[in-house]
Amino acid sequence: MHQNKGLLFSALILIEVLSLITIWSTAPELFMSQLAFVIVGIIVVYLLGKSDILLLLSLGKTFYIISLILLILTMLVGKNIRGSVRWIDLGFFNLQTSEIIKPLLAIFYSSYLAKLNKINWKQLFIFLGIAFIPVILVAIQPDLGSALALIFLPLALLTVSGQLRKILIMGTVFVAIALPLESKLLKPYQRQRIETFINPYSDPKGAGYNVIQSTIAVGSGKIIGKGVKLGTQSHLNFLPERHTDFIFASYVEEFGLVGSLALFLSYIVLFRSCLYGVKRLRDNQQTLLSLSIFFLFLFQFLVNVGMNLGIMPVTGITLPLFSYGGSSLLSFAILVGLLNRQLDLITPFEI
Repeated sequence: MHQNKGLLFSALILIEVLSLITIWSTAPELFMSQLAFVIVGIIVVYLLGKSDILLLLSLGKTFYIISLILLILTMLVGKNIRGSVRWIDLGFFNLQTSEIIKPLLAIFYSSYLAKLNKINWKQLFIFLGIAFIPVILVAIQPDLGSALALIFLPLALLTVSGQLRKILIMGTVFVAIALPLESKLLKPYQRQRIETFINPYSDPKGAGYNVIQSTIAVGSGKIIGKGVKLGTQSHLNFLPERHTDFIFASYVEEFGLVGSLALFLSYIVLFRSCLYGVKRLRDNQQTLLSLSIFFLFLFQFLVNVGMNLGIMPVTGITLPLFSYGGSSLLSFAILVGLLNRQLDLITPFEI
């Protein structure tokens, strides 16, 4: 095993162990199901570690079509949970399609952009048109967090492909058009989230409640935390979604600053592993795939931690490989499996 892979898997093991401990502490009734998801994720990582990356990249269009089919099926036969239709009931498991399509689209975008030698305005509009179809379908569910992740990924890939100037021009035009239509584009609860982000104490018992309780939990953890099963915000049910969106706050309350630094270090190792192949993989498709994996992990990490700390709006996005949920874990396990295979394609000397 390459040294880099050894560090990567050590970091991943630590992330999963800390995740399971936090779920066992805050929602013990969900521990066994999350453990089962972790075991399935390990199998997925192993199998994809033996896969043919170039073959998978050649199936990019197929994966894109599968993604659209899954999203359309969700609209037609999806399960409504708390006003959102994001899941397909498989009987033994509720599949959240907005999560599972992320690695599929990462493969497609990487293969698509790699085939473009020089991206002109026409090619840019075509690519963005293709990329925004799944974004719209996810936003309709509605799943704002995943929609933002699916917007960020193609824009980030275009930026590293030398299209920053075009992206900035288009962004300026979009903002100029969208601002006057803000009242029609945003649902009331989405607008309320933005207003609450600016000043959560304007509605401390309503829209600002989640952020306030999350920041209280994080602050009360202090240096070494209160200890496992001793977090008051989570165990007294003050902290909402303590095992999913706000699991980071639950974790920091019990493990403190020391625990958060250990978790951050593990994610830094993961990010570093993603970037390792960028300059070492000879195939442009594989380079873009490594960047896609990095961007998806980085975006969700920053947004989730940011909203737990009260410095970003609440978007309902998971902490990769840490939050409770089979669909999210499976989605990022696929990305880790692809990364695992990518690292195998780099010789030990290059690593």
